[in-house]
Amino acid sequence: MPALVGSGALLAALVGGVLALSGPTSTGGSPAAGPAPVTGTGDTAASLSGDTPSSRITPQGSSYPSRAPSAATPGASTANRPAAARGGTPAPRTSPESDRITALEGLVASLINRERERAGCGRLHTDQQMADAARRHSTDMARYDYFSHTGRNGSSFVDRLEDAGYPRRHAAGENIAYGYSTAQAVVDAWMASTGHRNNILNCDARATGVGLAYQDRRAYWTQEFGRE
Repeated sequence: MPALVGSGALLAALVGGVLALSGPTSTGGSPAAGPAPVTGTGDTAASLSGDTPSSRITPQGSSYPSRAPSAATPGASTANRPAAARGGTPAPRTSPESDRITALEGLVASLINRERERAGCGRLHTDQQMADAARRHSTDMARYDYFSHTGRNGSSFVDRLEDAGYPRRHAAGENIAYGYSTAQAVVDAWMASTGHRNNILNCDARATGVGLAYQDRRAYWTQEFGRE
């Protein structure tokens, strides 16, 4: 089951099939005072395409380091998930400021490309199908108050990309975040995490799609990466 989101923020990445949690963790719903790295398996981890799983890290808290991003890469298909999760239409916005949200999504893509250029990787082009998948996942997390690479119906990010019309064989990774109010803040947090940074600086990736949604003024970010 996807983890419920509390009042803090989160960041997640899956490395080698092991879910690594870093940053402030919470007990009884209250954020801890400092970082508490933990390793283990869990339903909130997704995997990389092929046999290589993605990495995810999840900090919780109210200050900058404790806000929430997460990363994943293609894993096993969930063929028995409910058909209702499929669909080719973009998810509805949870915020009426659609123009501002679209601008923030574009800014994240631009900032990611700047980091890739610094690392010697090619720029990513924005793919509308990937953007649709990212927006639907951010909207679902915001609407139902959870934070996970695994959808409420058990779908992986590869499944969601395929549902949006993007070839699953080209799926390369996914980063998610919760609680970051600006594009720069969420990109900085992803870049500070090994798993998320690996997705961003994967020079084999060629396409991306960014989705942002809000619930009670809390931001939920999703960024998809693809090889085509």
